[in-house]
Amino acid sequence: MDKASREHLSPSPSGEDRGQSCRRQFKGIRMRKWGSWVSEIRIPKTREKIWLGSYKTAEQAARAYDAGIYCVRGPNAKFNFPNSVPAIPSASSLSRQQIQVA
Repeated sequence: MDKASREHLSPSPSGEDRGQSCRRQFKGIRMRKWGSWVSEIRIPKTREKIWLGSYKTAEQAARAYDAGIYCVRGPNAKFNFPNSVPAIPSASSLSRQQIQVA
């Protein structure tokens, strides 16, 4: 394969590349093929995940992750937005469904 063909096949600045940079910037989110952002958290010491939803922007998905991780791990968790920690009362006693709503 010649150099011109390889350059043509190399990735260009597309939505997928933007998704890669946001995924590195924010924890707990990923971009779907069609452009929406999804958020989920893993329950500590298990293989289970809690689905937090699908969002239009990476920031919305990251804020949902912050709310969910606060409920699971408390105020000492690593947040995407450490300067705006969610204020969720009695977060540690919430059920899986209540975490999804929060």
